[in-house]
Amino acid sequence: MRKIPMTIAIFASAALSLTACGSGGGTTAGAQGGSGDAPVYVFLPKSLNNPYWVDARKGMEAKAGELGVEAQFLGPDADDAAAQVAIFDSVLATNPAGIAISPNDPASVKDNIRRATEMGIPVIAWDGPVPDSDVLGYIGTDNVAAGEQAGEAVASAIGEQGKVAVIIGSLSAVNLNQRLEGVTKALENYPDIEIVATEESGESVATAQTAAETILQANPDLTGFIGIGGADLPGIAGALKSGNKCGEVKAVGFDVVPQGVEGMQGGCVDALIAQKPFGMTGQALEILKAFHEETSDLKEGFTVDTGVETVTPDTLEKFLTTDH
Repeated sequence: MRKIPMTIAIFASAALSLTACGSGGGTTAGAQGGSGDAPVYVFLPKSLNNPYWVDARKGMEAKAGELGVEAQFLGPDADDAAAQVAIFDSVLATNPAGIAISPNDPASVKDNIRRATEMGIPVIAWDGPVPDSDVLGYIGTDNVAAGEQAGEAVASAIGEQGKVAVIIGSLSAVNLNQRLEGVTKALENYPDIEIVATEESGESVATAQTAAETILQANPDLTGFIGIGGADLPGIAGALKSGNKCGEVKAVGFDVVPQGVEGMQGGCVDALIAQKPFGMTGQALEILKAFHEETSDLKEGFTVDTGVETVTPDTLEKFLTTDH
């Protein structure tokens, strides 16, 4: 893979100070423009502590190298809407060639998106939608359909009956709520399945594990868990392992991240609903470049569904051999 100069910065949630990204050859820097007059494209993820975003950043880097452009991946350490807005503000001051945003709180970034549009900067919603805003369109998962797929997976795993608990990264994130909607919709078809608890994790693996442990203590007859955000299933798997409940309590969640893979290989995870963060982000960069160069065939209001795949212990090995 050919690499190009790439600035990857992290804004700490509290101080908003920039540090180098933990993986990849990033350079410590602010949200600055690229070298010379080269156009710079900026991706604004919800956070950087979720392993899901590692694959997304890799997809951005790979596509940037292929296209011969510069791209930056800038986000708060943890889910923090105010910190994300502050990063967005600093990015606008650099007048980038295009911006892709996955919002913590869609309402909080609408003004930034409006300002960017007035500046002539193309903005797309990526991974998470921003309803009723000036984004040109959305690329990512059809989250309601993906949630339905997760609901069907857990129903199958628990034999279509029993008590199920949900861990969700954030109840303010539109995409996660859409997945929860899909889960609920799917489980309505199974009258012998009951959702007994729904807890937030803040997209933190540690918080997700604590929440799952508390739910297990309160519901000793629990039969299944569903993790909605990328950090949720790893936390659930940790709770099941520490409580010696692997295999007894079934677990389904989103994203094929290292902790989820380890959990599946250890018998603690029964199904992973795999999004395609690598390919999704690469395609988003292509879309931004085309809008910047005014060569895009997409019309305002576009939706690109990048799809999901249910990964089980039987299909895991094959899935891991390809980029998604």
